[in-house]
Amino acid sequence: MKKLFKKKRDIDNETFFSSEEKQQGIATEDIRIPEMIKGLSDQEVEALYAEGKYNKETEDLSRTTKQIILDNSLTLFNFINLFLAIAVFAVGYPKNALFFWIIIINTAIGVFQEIHAKRTIDKLSIVNKTEVLALRQGQLKKIFQDDIVLGDVLVLTLGNQVPSDGIVLHGEGMEVDESLLTGESDKILKVNGDKIMSGSFITSGLGFVKITAVGEDNFVSKLSKEAKTEKKSTSELMNSLNLLIKGLTFAIVPIGVLLFWSQYQSTHSFPKTVLGVSGALISMIPEGLMLLTSVAFAVGAANLARKQTLIQRLACIETLARVDTICLDKTGTITDGTLTFKELIPLAGFPSSEIERAMSEMMAGLSDQNATAKVLRKRFPQQQAEWTVKKVMPFSSDRKWSGITFNEKGTFVMGAPEFIYSELPNELRERLAPYNEQGDRVLILIHSDEELTGPILPNEKETVAIFIIADTLRENAADTFSYFAKQDVTLKVISGDNPITVSQIAKQAGIAGAEHFVDMSKVSDSENFNELVEKTTVFGRVTPYQKRELIQALKENGHTTCMTGDGVNDILSLREADVSVAMASGSDAARAVSDVVLLNSDFSSMIQVLNEGRRVINNIERVASMYMVKTIYSAILAVTFIFLLLPYPFAPLQLTPINTLTVGIPSFILALEPNYQRIKGHFLTNILRISVPGALTVVFNILILQLAGIWFGLPHQEVSTMCVLLTGCVGFQVLFRAARPLDLKKKIMIGLLIAAFLVCFLIFGEFFMLTSLFTRNVFFYLPLVLGSRSIFNYISLVMTRVVYEVEKRKENRKIKKKKRVI
Repeated sequence: MKKLFKKKRDIDNETFFSSEEKQQGIATEDIRIPEMIKGLSDQEVEALYAEGKYNKETEDLSRTTKQIILDNSLTLFNFINLFLAIAVFAVGYPKNALFFWIIIINTAIGVFQEIHAKRTIDKLSIVNKTEVLALRQGQLKKIFQDDIVLGDVLVLTLGNQVPSDGIVLHGEGMEVDESLLTGESDKILKVNGDKIMSGSFITSGLGFVKITAVGEDNFVSKLSKEAKTEKKSTSELMNSLNLLIKGLTFAIVPIGVLLFWSQYQSTHSFPKTVLGVSGALISMIPEGLMLLTSVAFAVGAANLARKQTLIQRLACIETLARVDTICLDKTGTITDGTLTFKELIPLAGFPSSEIERAMSEMMAGLSDQNATAKVLRKRFPQQQAEWTVKKVMPFSSDRKWSGITFNEKGTFVMGAPEFIYSELPNELRERLAPYNEQGDRVLILIHSDEELTGPILPNEKETVAIFIIADTLRENAADTFSYFAKQDVTLKVISGDNPITVSQIAKQAGIAGAEHFVDMSKVSDSENFNELVEKTTVFGRVTPYQKRELIQALKENGHTTCMTGDGVNDILSLREADVSVAMASGSDAARAVSDVVLLNSDFSSMIQVLNEGRRVINNIERVASMYMVKTIYSAILAVTFIFLLLPYPFAPLQLTPINTLTVGIPSFILALEPNYQRIKGHFLTNILRISVPGALTVVFNILILQLAGIWFGLPHQEVSTMCVLLTGCVGFQVLFRAARPLDLKKKIMIGLLIAAFLVCFLIFGEFFMLTSLFTRNVFFYLPLVLGSRSIFNYISLVMTRVVYEVEKRKENRKIKKKKRVI
């Protein structure tokens, strides 16, 4: 068993890292292993696995197969339907219990689809498994996070999330963000012997950590997962459906009791009373709506997984479709993350040879593993280190510089000019301006005789070199941003780089308004961010805290925000945004807190994400409108017949073909149709715009027929037959409206459903009193059949006008609120 398990892990690692290693580009050869640190041997690892001392997953974010079956089967409404089916069967009408078998079949189909979607997601989610560097057999080896065993020695670098509790054996300027543990975002320097907790993020430096707890023994073993679930749900769709279900839950029992009393008073027959009450309550229950909603979300997530996009929170599919502002970083979105070293410009009389030697020694002494460090290591390859390192300060996204103090050589610091100098010297600013304006990334190297004392730059310093580095613009960037512009989605570029540089690159990518930029390093804390985010497109030199404040300002202004990022400096803003998107090639930290992970690290995949979200919402809206028709008219009729003291017009068997053919079957088909139209209006008002006219038309027809039955002495069965026919006609009118735009496939589907509906009359002709349709009753139902369309259209116009006025007032209030905020 152990051999088989080991073989499986090795195959998984080989499959994963053959593609992912190229993407991540972690240079293990640049990491020096201290002599005193020894990792575990393969034999020790296998022994620990046999003892169960490995980093077992404590929680699966997706529902298990058992949970899917139970959640969709053991519902309140299913129990009510079961009770009604038993009651109908018990009073001697077994045919009328047919509705429950159809519910079972629909539930089985939905559960099968959701399980199939789950398996697709689970298979592809392995690509997003977090990798860690472990010291085993004296060598650094990449393993999956759940392969960590007790006592493993891990190498953690900038952007890594600490996977398990441990103790620092050797640290090289390693700073940790423990905000998920403490709520404070301060960076804590970890030195040898310090404890380090799972859920923390490495924000600077490098460290060798010995694991002291795994799996459920971790102090916060579930913390990284809670980071994903701590956001409040912003799902308008789910909130509306939950409100509907809650209202029905409170209403259905008292309505059922009162209707039972009323029906018994009018029929004096217990079996007929049970049939009438069952008919009313069955239609009130939108039994397939919640199931279809969960299936639609699951299928949407599976579709995106096949397109290399992993959804980590299902509700975010809807939020993404409603996003009107996308905030993105330059690196990884506008550019592809690869850098090219263009030019070395010596200053202050320092010869190029000395600068190259200093840079070579710096890159040997620094443990930085970011993209800039990698391109500099390639340009200034490490030689035999001869300079003695006295003090090291690794790169930090807050400081935006790194430096080393050498014995007898002084201090060298490399980083962003605006962060090394509080006020750039005029001569240096003029020298850098042309490169910034053409979109190049500019770094400077300074020298000082003073020693580094923590994260504080020397007072006396001299610029000795300028490094010009070029970003590579994504090939499809312009097309992607053009698409979002056409969809009325505003783009904001939030970057830690020079604002002039970012603005130029944004212009090259075709982002509208890229000329409006601001240097956030010069913006005070008292600045009105709400106004700033509205008039500015490009934000440069942004700190992690400012990124979060910009997202907060956009949300306060009424925007639905999406934040994309790939670095540890994006964590705060990713957690703050309504929906967050991370690149798989980015840091563990960014992936851990994000709702969506682009496995191909290609921002153009956001187009597919947006379209899939629209498909889900649009389809659920039209399906919900169909279900709500029968729920609304059944509720109105149930309350009405409490006071009319007349037999309820429908039996369960009569409602089965109406509910199945006008709602059940077409809803399963329409819920999975491609439908990428823009989201307009609010979910609840959108479904009421169709369902209310349909429901009121049904109620009008049935009340007219009840009056006709009283005035002309028509038998109850004849009136009931006409009610079924008219309700079916209205149901198909609603289906025509909900299925728009109609294509040939939809027309064929509706035609077959109408034919099936008519066949039901032939099959159950005796029950439906088919012969009565060709007698005097034709004078009652024929005008109503012809007039139903006009009634439906007229009420639809009135409802559209009402919805328009309601949404207009909401929009006016939103605009006034936005003006007050700004």
